[in-house]
Amino acid sequence: MISSMIHPNHKYFRKYLMFIASLLLASSVVIEANATTLVRMDLAALARSAEIIVRARCIHSETKWEPESISTFDDFAVLETFKGAPPQILRVRLPGGRVNHTEVKIEGVPAFAIGEETILFVEKTSAGDYGITSWAQGAFRIHREASGDARLTQDTSHFAVFDPHTRQFTTTGIRNLPLNDFRLQLAQAFNTPPPTNPRNSGSKQ
Repeated sequence: MISSMIHPNHKYFRKYLMFIASLLLASSVVIEANATTLVRMDLAALARSAEIIVRARCIHSETKWEPESISTFDDFAVLETFKGAPPQILRVRLPGGRVNHTEVKIEGVPAFAIGEETILFVEKTSAGDYGITSWAQGAFRIHREASGDARLTQDTSHFAVFDPHTRQFTTTGIRNLPLNDFRLQLAQAFNTPPPTNPRNSGSKQ
């Protein structure tokens, strides 16, 4: 196992994975990039950042080598749209995955099972396809109770993110929230103005 502190937005991130994976490709290995740092985003910030927000079910997954690393491509059947105009089948690219004897695991990157129902916040990647906004923060797992009621839990309820206000790592994700309550909170988030930057207050436009 290889562990390293590396930020997911670091410009050398993909080259790092490509270099390590190429060295160990011939053997069965697991490459782990630990200590991923995600800066906390509340629901309003996620809603502003995402181009598309949907409730969807994972129907297909494939992992393959790309020029610089391994990527996983998950296909989701869109069940409900909250924002944007998604295709009926939404393909999401995520870094990492397993190809033959090589597996790349990146802390903070969600993984989905076929048939799983989720809420996804996604945005365009530099490759022109879609990625999940802020990885674990933009993924919410839906589970159904015996009564049929749907509840959801954000991936960051089990993953610490950095809060720039307190300068501490906290696990503050949404937990076990009824789906209807989430719809209401999301509607309110759409109407929440972005925070004012004190440095820009009073500046002329």
